[in-house]
Parts: sequence; structure tokens; C-alpha cells
Amino acid sequence: MKNAIIAQSGGPTTVINNSIRGAIDVLNSSKKINKILGAKMGILGVLNEELLDISSQDLKQVALLEKTPSAGLIGSCRYKMKAKEDHERVIEVFQKHDIGYFLYCGGGDSMDTANKISILAKENGLEIKCIGIPKTIDNDVGGKLQEDGTFSICDHDPGYGSVARNTAINVLEANQENMASYTSDPVLIIGVMGRKIGFIPASARLADRKREMPLLVILPETFIINDGTENLDYITSKINEILKEQKRCIVIIGEGVNLGMFGERKDSFGHSQFSSSKDTVEQILTNYLNGIDRDDRKTRLVVKGSARSERPGTRQRREITYASGIDLEEAYMVGKFAADMALAGESGYMATIIRIPGKDYKVKFEKVLLDVVANSDREFPKEWITGNRIDITDKYINWALPLIGEELPLFSRFEPIFAEKKCKPFIPFSYRV
Repeated sequence: MKNAIIAQSGGPTTVINNSIRGAIDVLNSSKKINKILGAKMGILGVLNEELLDISSQDLKQVALLEKTPSAGLIGSCRYKMKAKEDHERVIEVFQKHDIGYFLYCGGGDSMDTANKISILAKENGLEIKCIGIPKTIDNDVGGKLQEDGTFSICDHDPGYGSVARNTAINVLEANQENMASYTSDPVLIIGVMGRKIGFIPASARLADRKREMPLLVILPETFIINDGTENLDYITSKINEILKEQKRCIVIIGEGVNLGMFGERKDSFGHSQFSSSKDTVEQILTNYLNGIDRDDRKTRLVVKGSARSERPGTRQRREITYASGIDLEEAYMVGKFAADMALAGESGYMATIIRIPGKDYKVKFEKVLLDVVANSDREFPKEWITGNRIDITDKYINWALPLIGEELPLFSRFEPIFAEKKCKPFIPFSYRV
């Protein structure tokens, strides 16, 4: 019997370990595998020959993968194999450890790596079944939106449902805070992850499906034409429109929105790492609204007070408390499907999730060629973005709502019933012009 290697690559998610658990469960029960090995820190674990013996672990610990967030147990990486020496090393390690199965969990770049290894194995005459398991919070692995309202190649990626739920709950909580503090902090700006695609900021709208909050949703795709200053001016004008009506405003903005120079850093695949860059989008917007660039430091807000910002950062992709039940289940099932494919002799494929069109939410698990996935970056549909560029249409809500699982929390709401005024009108001293 051959051995199997499981590895993870790219940014982790809340549910990534449940995909690994699904694959391990199938491989363990098949009785066709000698040992299951976990490559420590993704493909780097293969190159460094650091292979964790998963088969020797307590089964209770394997079961706990379901509720263990992120990818810390076996690790992840952002390493792009370029040199011939790397390729030769992978083949050497696979041969020495009698590897017959390689399962790689990750996003588009990871599928590209899995595809390269599949080709390498064939070129070197190795009987290694290479299968990809999808994962990404950005939801950028997959094809185009189809006429039936589903996406081709992969309808949605495991990990997205949980980060969408996390974002929606954060917006619900932020709205409560903003209602309490708007007399001094009328604008709250929340910068969320999602490099150049807007699925994560879009999920903020799931918190306010009736559109009752003073909420702006800003995606990277909607501000790629004009320069940073023009975009800042436009966003500021839209914030002030809401301030005039409701005296407060919450802004959810994707980390890749073009607001000028970030001093950004990039990984080995050339992807921007905004949270490790010199500036962040929410801080740039906050500084601009607060007039930090002006000599008199006068704000650009039409109400008193200041704009404040926060960045949930990588907690968005790791908090198990906010995990979507649907996301957890699908992550497990796609891992199982991947392992089943490998055991059936399939190679060069990624397990994928296909939504079945219809009123009720249903999916099926299928396969797609790795080289197709590696070149299939998804785009946020333009028809899901409102004409004013600061919100999301109901079509997105209908598509995304099933992915976040159970209903969002309900918070108390008081009717605006006040005691009758019995004194003369009064303007607080500091508010007098």
C-alpha cells in the first residue's frame, strides 16, 4: 500500500481543517493507505522533508479538526516553485516516502502548484494521484456568473461562508456601537480583507437586508478607474450625503480599494499583502475625512465629530465562534469527495461545489481539471453592484444568504417614543456656532 500526503497552502480559513478531516476520514476508512502524512507548512514541508505522521495521531484529535480554526496544525505557506531543483526535490521525497496520493488544499495558486506536481509525476513515471481541495475566504476561485444565478467551475469556496457570517455579525455589532457614539464619532470605517475582489465587503449587506442602516459598501472593483484623490472625494461626498440625513455612517471598505499609494508588500506570487503594508485603506480614508492633510486639520465631515476606523484583520478568517454551519459541512464534504477521487484513481482534478439552480439551496460535489481552476480567477459580477458604486443589489443577497448558515443574531430595538418636552429649546454650549 502507498502513502498519502496532505498539505495546505495560502491564507487559512475558519473551516480549512474540516476539509482536511474529511479527507483523512475517507483515507483512514479505505484500508488502501499505509500512512497519511501532513506536509508541514505546505509544499515547503515536502521540500524540507518535514512530514507529520497523521496516522499516528489520536483519532479524538483528528475529530477535533472540525472545531479547530486556521491551519496551524500542519501549517501553510505562500511558496511558488520555480526552479528545477525544487521540482527534482519533490520527486525525490515522493519516491523515498512511497507516495501514491497527494492532496493539496488551497486557492488558485495552490491549484496551480497541485497541477504542476501532477504533471511532474507523469513526466517522471510516478503513479501519484494529485487532487486539489478548494479553499479561500476571498471566494476568488471559480468561473463566471451564469444565467441561472450560479457560478461555473466552483459556485463558492469553502471558507467564504464563514468570513461572510463574521463580517455580517461585526456590522450588526458595529451599528449598535455607532448608534451609541455618533455624537462624537459619527463615521465608523471598517477595512475588511479581500485583495482585489469584493465578496468579503459585499457580505456586510447581509447584516442589513432591509437597508435600514446608514451603511456604505465599497468594493475594490468599483474604484479602479479614477485616481486615489478622485475616489476619496467621491466616497467623502457619499458619506456626507448620509450624514446629512442620518447624522452617522458606517463604511465597509475592501482592503484593495484604490485610494492612492499603500506602500504595499507582495508575496512570492505577486499578490498584495495589504495588512503588512505601510498604510491601510481604512486609515487613509479616516485621515482624509478628518482633514489630517490640511493645515488647519479641519474635517471634511458635514457634522461635528471625527471619523474612526478599525481593521478586523486576520481574525476574520480564523474565528471559529462565527463559523457557518453550512460552510463547515461543505468543507468536510469537499474534502471527502477529493479523497474519494484519489482512491478511485483520478488525478489532475480539484473537487468542486456546484449549486443546483432552484428556489431551495442545494449543491453537488463534482470534479474540475486543475489547469482549468488555476486560470479561472472569479470576478465580482458587475450586475451585483449598484449604479452609485457604494452598495450591493439584492441579487447578491439572494445568492450569498444560504452560505452564512443559521440566522444572524437579533438585537433589541426601541421605538422612538419620548416623553413630552416641557422646557424651552436649548442648544448645548459647545454646539453653538
